Amino acid sequence: MKLNVSYPAHGTQKLFDIDDERRVRVLYDKRMTQEVVGDSISDEFKGYVFRITGGNDKQGFPMKQGVLLPHRVRLLLSKGHSCYRPRRAGERKRKSVRGCIVGPDMSVVSLAIVKRGEAEIPGLTDVSVPKRLGPKRASKIRKLFNLTKEDDVRKYVIRREVKSKKNPDAKPYTKAPKVQRLVTPVTLQRKRAKLAAKKERYAKSKAAAEEYATLVKQRVAEAREKKAAAKKARTH
Repeated sequence: MKLNVSYPAHGTQKLFDIDDERRVRVLYDKRMTQEVVGDSISDEFKGYVFRITGGNDKQGFPMKQGVLLPHRVRLLLSKGHSCYRPRRAGERKRKSVRGCIVGPDMSVVSLAIVKRGEAEIPGLTDVSVPKRLGPKRASKIRKLFNLTKEDDVRKYVIRREVKSKKNPDAKPYTKAPKVQRLVTPVTLQRKRAKLAAKKERYAKSKAAAEEYATLVKQRVAEAREKKAAAKKARTH
């Protein structure tokens, strides 16, 4: 069985091939999201605690969270379900998925490090892969740099250097994301204008309704007078 171990804190992952079945027996009958102590798997994992995040069986079918079985089943999947990507609007499809309980038929099991152990794992915990892109949303940039609402978020956007692939000798340039949900004087002005237009529409429709009600009342009164006059004329 292969173990695909990831370390989210450093953004790294490494594949371990374990031939001895007795060492991976600790994973059997464990469900996805359950935690496993790494001491029994290998000496290099001493003190480590892993969380089971997924896996594939020997035929390549992925584990699906919520299917409490140690084997494959065929489920009718639709938009929003894991292990399925609809090609058309409203499409549903019956697909084979592996249950979320680990068994001996597994080919790869994905694990995430929850707690670090005594020793470093080479290529996993001793290296760090920096994030390629920084946050794009204004509130997330504020959270990252611990800013207040008075600070200008646009000055703290993380820029990345880009080199031209067509012309390697060209001077490198920087790219930065457009900040989303940024509150500026223009957005506040638009909000005020939208609110004012809404109030104006409400006042206009109210005035029109009152005018219509007055007109209906007048027409009803005229019709009543006409009817009374006709009745009076018939009696004489």
